[in-house]
Amino acid sequence: QLIGLAPIKRMVKKIKAYAKRNKGEEDFNLHMCFYGNPGTGKTEVARILSRILYDAGVLEEAKLVETDAYGLMGKCVGETAPKTEAKINEAVNGVLFIDEAYSLIGPAAGGVPTSYGEEAIAVLLKEMEDRRGQFCVILAGYKAEMTNLLQVNPGFKSRVQFVLEFPDYTREELGEIAKLFLVKKGYEFEEMAFEKFLDVVEYYRNLPNFANARTVRNILAQVLMNQNLRTEDMDDDKTIKLEDIEDYLADEGIDLAKPAASKGRIGFV
Repeated sequence: QLIGLAPIKRMVKKIKAYAKRNKGEEDFNLHMCFYGNPGTGKTEVARILSRILYDAGVLEEAKLVETDAYGLMGKCVGETAPKTEAKINEAVNGVLFIDEAYSLIGPAAGGVPTSYGEEAIAVLLKEMEDRRGQFCVILAGYKAEMTNLLQVNPGFKSRVQFVLEFPDYTREELGEIAKLFLVKKGYEFEEMAFEKFLDVVEYYRNLPNFANARTVRNILAQVLMNQNLRTEDMDDDKTIKLEDIEDYLADEGIDLAKPAASKGRIGFV
């Protein structure tokens, strides 16, 4: 039911088929790495995957335990190992999703792990090996940073069975996501408002750190407030009109006639 993500959906089917056929084998391994920019559906797919593997009889529970690198690391000596172990125990029989996992190696040049990050990695790698098949670890984050993490610590690379790369959504897919978001809230777009909304989305697509579906939801949250202000005394009006989008542009100081700063492209406009 998710919009787009065709290659991801096919890969999930392959993972399910592999897991059903090979569960119980000595080298059975479910650990994964999700590459992708923010808002591309990594967490949602992980949540769905946990249910799929449970329904297929591969995992004993349909649960997803979400954390990040800092949820594994302690703040003082002696805290990290038990904290990491506790989070793993919480996820056993299900999925442990570690967002921005590359933060385990710290910001230092060359990706040198911090002492606490190193300790968390050591515990995590041991449990990924010792409890293979009992739970699934999903390491997630930006592609470049995650690739660096796997290179810095070959232990991860040898334990990660599947790599799924989440593409950015297209303009059309983001439009469908926006419509779905509004339908769930009981609203709809006027045609001209929808086209202008897509232009706004395109403006943000050319800015650094574009967050895909997350950016779309943030824009719509502001647009809905504009619509609510316009229809404050009209409870039955659930339509997003062009003026609601225009008000958003005015509030944000955005001029669509002036191209946004590009993502390092070279050329002429």
